[in-house]
Amino acid sequence: MEHLEPNLFNKKWIIQLIKYFSIISYFLLITCDANPSKTATIGEAAITAAAKASKNGEWLKAAQLYEQLYLQALDKEEWNYQAGTNYLRANKPNKALDILNNFDKKYQVADHDFNGRIARIAKAYYKMGNFKKVETVVENYSYPKMYRGLAREHLKSLIQTSKTEDLAISFAKYKQIGIYDDKGKKTNSGFLFRAICNELLMVGNTNLLAKYAEEYAQWVEQQRPADKRNLAIAHFYQQNYPQAIASLKEAIEVEDSPKHLMDLAGLLGVSYAKNKEFEKANTQIQQIQSMKTLPTRHDAFGAKWYHQARIELALNQKEKAINSLKKAVAAKAAFWSNRFKEDGLMKDLFGDTEFERLVEVQ
Repeated sequence: MEHLEPNLFNKKWIIQLIKYFSIISYFLLITCDANPSKTATIGEAAITAAAKASKNGEWLKAAQLYEQLYLQALDKEEWNYQAGTNYLRANKPNKALDILNNFDKKYQVADHDFNGRIARIAKAYYKMGNFKKVETVVENYSYPKMYRGLAREHLKSLIQTSKTEDLAISFAKYKQIGIYDDKGKKTNSGFLFRAICNELLMVGNTNLLAKYAEEYAQWVEQQRPADKRNLAIAHFYQQNYPQAIASLKEAIEVEDSPKHLMDLAGLLGVSYAKNKEFEKANTQIQQIQSMKTLPTRHDAFGAKWYHQARIELALNQKEKAINSLKKAVAAKAAFWSNRFKEDGLMKDLFGDTEFERLVEVQ
C-alpha cells in the first residue's frame, strides 16, 4: 500500500482514512449483532420471568414484573392486561384498577374481535363493590364479540344491585349474541348460568335462584342433553340434594377434565353434607385429597384445600373450613370468580373475623 503523509489537503489520504473508518465500523456492527445490548437482554429476561411467575402462581411477583415491563413500553396493552390480571389474582383490585386505567386508549387495539383487558377493569370494580361502574364499562364496550368475563361481571353486578329486570334482559341478550373466551372461541351459556346461580345463592335470593336454576336445567335438557356436568350443577343449585347426588355421580363417571372432575367431586361432598350423609361427605374430602394435582392454570392452585373447605363448611365445621382456606391461600389459590368472597358456598363465613381478615382486599 502506498505510504502517504497525513495531510488534510491530500485527496488520496482522505480516501484511505474513510476506508479505514468503514472497516472499523463494520467490525463494530458485527460485534453488536453477536452480543445483544444489555437492555435487550434484560428485557427478554424480564418477560420470561414475568410469564414464569404467573405460571407458577406467584401472582404479586408476576403483577409487579408485568407492571415494570408496561411502564417501559406504555403502548403494550398485553403487559397492562397481564399486570392487572395478576394484581386481581393477588387480591389487590385497587392496584389492578390503577394500572388498567393508566393505559392510554390511543394504543388500544381496535381491530380485534374482543378485549379482555376491559373485562379486567370491570372485575376490579366488582371486587371493590362499585357495581355502577361495571355497568358503565359494559355500556362503553364496542367490540363485536362479547368477552365472557365481562358479561359475567355485568350480570353479577346487576344481581348485587337487585336489578332483576335488567338481569333478565341482559342475560337474554348474551344468549342471543354469544359470549367468547380469551381465544375468541364461543362459550356455551352454562358459563353464565353458573355465575348467576352462584351470585343469587350468595345474596340469598332464594326465589330468583329457584327460577334460574330451573331454567338452567331446562336449557341443558333441551339444548345439551348429553351434557351431564351442566345438568348436575343445575340440579345442585336447585338444592334438591338427592337428585343432585345422583346427577353428580353420573357426571363424574363420564368426565374427562381433571379440573371439572375435582369441581364435581367437591359439589358431591357438599351435597352429601346438605343431605346429612356426613360420613360420605368426609369420604369425599379424602377422595379429593387423593386426586392428582391439577394441570397448571390459575384456578388449580390450592384447589384441593378449597374444595375441602367448602365441604367442611357444609358440615358446619367453620374452624376447619377456615384452616383449609388458609392452606389454599398458602398453596397460591387465586382470588378469582367463584372463590372466597365471590363464592355462594362460603356465605356462612361472611362476617367472620378470621375469614374477613384472610380475604381482606389490599
